[in-house]
Amino acid sequence: MSAEAVQRQELRFGVVNWVRAYVVMTRWELARLRLVLPTMAIVEVLLGAGFVLGVGLFFSGPVTTPTALYLATGVPVITLYVVGLVLLPQVVGQQKVAQVYDFNQSLPVPRSTGFVAWYSINLVVGVPGMVVSLVVAALRYHLTFQPSPVLLPAVMLVALASTAIGYAMGHASPMPMLTNVLTQVLNFFALGFSPIAFPSDRLPAWLATVNHVLPFEAMGTVMRSGLSPGLAAGAPAAYALLAAWTLGCLLVAAAAVNRRA
Repeated sequence: MSAEAVQRQELRFGVVNWVRAYVVMTRWELARLRLVLPTMAIVEVLLGAGFVLGVGLFFSGPVTTPTALYLATGVPVITLYVVGLVLLPQVVGQQKVAQVYDFNQSLPVPRSTGFVAWYSINLVVGVPGMVVSLVVAALRYHLTFQPSPVLLPAVMLVALASTAIGYAMGHASPMPMLTNVLTQVLNFFALGFSPIAFPSDRLPAWLATVNHVLPFEAMGTVMRSGLSPGLAAGAPAAYALLAAWTLGCLLVAAAAVNRRA
């Protein structure tokens, strides 16, 4: 057998082995979260629909179509980041408290499969809530969306970035209690003080500047680029920012896992 054939065979075995390990880890995570995920999926649906309807109550009169469209194209971000940004780091923190974290990290599978398994779960749980929020917004405010070919990459990148941030927090945080506090603070900040569902010019100048380097505004921008391109100013820069956050958080998580190992 030639050297090239051997390399092809090794590559095939490596890819097949990784895919099998990914399937095993996905089933492992689903089994561990079997009591949580159904509830989380329902919460995601209610969160998306409730946020769309609830924010409309802040307006004394009818919500204008541009305002409703901006709001509706931002809500899917919230449904997509909750699992990765809130649930994932808290689960990792619970593993540390229960003293099973080291056992999970010692499983004979590539560590990247654990992250991709969580990423898949994030999509499976978050996408239905996203769809429901868009349907509710279309019915409530009589909206018409303009889906573009970048909608799928936008959804995948928002879920990927939120999973990477949560993965880094869960593994790098030295104390589970600190992890819980960080997730709640970030969630509160994203909901109330990040221009996901409203333009950044509504914020004080200093806070708008801070949000320019945080990932939440960029998440809203890339989502709008897929649902209503006319509202998505600066989409290429937003994609680049989210990619940088994803890569940076994965490096932080990898360093934390390797240091503990």
